[in-house]
Amino acid sequence: MHLVLSYFHRIKGPNIYLSFPEVQLEQDIINKLMKFFDLDINETFFEIVLINRKRRILNLYFEIPSEWARGKVEMAMLSLIMKIEYDSRLTWSFLIDASHKIISTPNIFKAFYKHDDFREDDIEIDVYYEGIKNILFDCLDGLIDRMEKKG
Repeated sequence: MHLVLSYFHRIKGPNIYLSFPEVQLEQDIINKLMKFFDLDINETFFEIVLINRKRRILNLYFEIPSEWARGKVEMAMLSLIMKIEYDSRLTWSFLIDASHKIISTPNIFKAFYKHDDFREDDIEIDVYYEGIKNILFDCLDGLIDRMEKKG
């Protein structure tokens, strides 16, 4: 299982922000994830099945209120890349829980500016970056525990 948090960077476009484990994803998977931002899908939760690769990519698009972003929101997407069959209730619950924890953290939008030079003087950026990592690690640990208990 691989977890990816991607977001829409105001200059670069779609960008992978965090990936767990930190092992490099295959380039074709990265390309597919980035293209999801260009799809005109009315649903925030969607699944892509890569039959030839024997993988499923579950995605949840969400927006984070932002004082710094154009349009006042950061566009983000959590993706789970899985090789195995899964319990859709567990994965859905994980994606919703993690996204709500991120969204409900005041000023969390600052984390998305970690690699922007013009904001490097804001010390809160690193704090919120670590906050997002902690939220994702905690939620992922919970998902793995529930999956192992199920079977």
